[in-house]
Amino acid sequence: MTFRRRDVLRAVGAAGLVGAGGAVVAGQSRDGGQAYPAAQPPRDPPRAYEDYTVHRVPEQYDTIQAAVEAAAPEDLVLVGPGVYRENVRVLDTPRLTIRGTDRNEVILDGEFERQDGVTVTSDDVVLENMTARHYRRNGFFWSSVSGWRGEYLTAYNNQVYGIYNIDSQHGKYAHCYASGHTDSGFYIGQCKPCHARIENVRSEHNAIGYSGTNAGGYLTVADSVWRHNMGGVVPNSLDSEADPPQDAARIENNLVESNNNADAPDEAFGYAAFGTGILVAGGINNEVRNNTVRDHLNFGVAAVPMVDENLYPPRGNTFSGNTVTDSGRADLAVGAPQDGGNVFRDNDAETSRPAGLNGGTRLVGGDPWVTAVLFEQFTQLDEGQAPRGDWRTAPEPPFDELESMPDAETAPPREAVQRGGDT
Repeated sequence: MTFRRRDVLRAVGAAGLVGAGGAVVAGQSRDGGQAYPAAQPPRDPPRAYEDYTVHRVPEQYDTIQAAVEAAAPEDLVLVGPGVYRENVRVLDTPRLTIRGTDRNEVILDGEFERQDGVTVTSDDVVLENMTARHYRRNGFFWSSVSGWRGEYLTAYNNQVYGIYNIDSQHGKYAHCYASGHTDSGFYIGQCKPCHARIENVRSEHNAIGYSGTNAGGYLTVADSVWRHNMGGVVPNSLDSEADPPQDAARIENNLVESNNNADAPDEAFGYAAFGTGILVAGGINNEVRNNTVRDHLNFGVAAVPMVDENLYPPRGNTFSGNTVTDSGRADLAVGAPQDGGNVFRDNDAETSRPAGLNGGTRLVGGDPWVTAVLFEQFTQLDEGQAPRGDWRTAPEPPFDELESMPDAETAPPREAVQRGGDT
């Protein structure tokens, strides 16, 4: 995304205080109701390709890009240890796999000058078992594709996003790590339905752990760790990407903790979400369930309106089975205006704004104070008074904790995902 989110959020505080009667209210999904199920169930393992050629770097090719240009669909570009100072682009070779032999020793280095580590615009491309650092935009980037997968990837200290996907369907992130980004460590945006899963990843020291603008429908964020970011998990609605509002994602079984990191890098709106674990910002029909959310200075789990060209109040979101503790202002919260149908039930939590959220009834009104708290942080950001770290000097990953892909040198390349019956 090229827009600056601080411009988007300028009116959020006012929206929270005047209520829906003082703004244009958007937020209708197709036919006025939920268009797609929220969850993308686990899929069968992707199928191995049978007829492929291995292109070895640096044994056969000096650069990864040279190997990519020599490869055919379903081939494997196998990259040995080394620092590769290049932008890799996969623009017209579908079903290609690029794999490092050692996650921590195969390093794409932008040297704080190049734009993206790997850019993919071809369908069903798989990136595995390597690291991207010090790029001016993104570590790993898929755009407008059908079929994608990133596994055993590390992205750190890139200027915008770590592992990034937009306008794409049918994909998966797994066993990945992202830290030190000014927008978010992981991003899936502008897809309905997405048919995507994020699972078993770790995101820390970013402005936002996970951001999902206008992303939903068969989209699951699960079994992952989101901690020490400014803000944790933030599905959100914006007019600056296609097809708002954000609609129908499932966020489940995650550990979301201590997203109060004032030293994290931020050039977008991370500080506006500072101190909140899971923040549904203008989203509808989401399922937030069975997460452990703890140690946040503001709110543990919250839903608030989002403002761009339209006002997007949260609507139809369900928050259930979450364990939420040690929140500075409230464990559970809904800001005003909200558009009804937001349900909290069976959560283990002690405090809420407004009071009594955990009774399982449909919320009638939100609390303007919740919106005002986050808007106050945005105002600090907008006036240049918010803390922010430098993406160039953010902490390096704990490399000894990041496992490499098993059998990286011998495993056959596989399709990105097995689509099954959800095409």
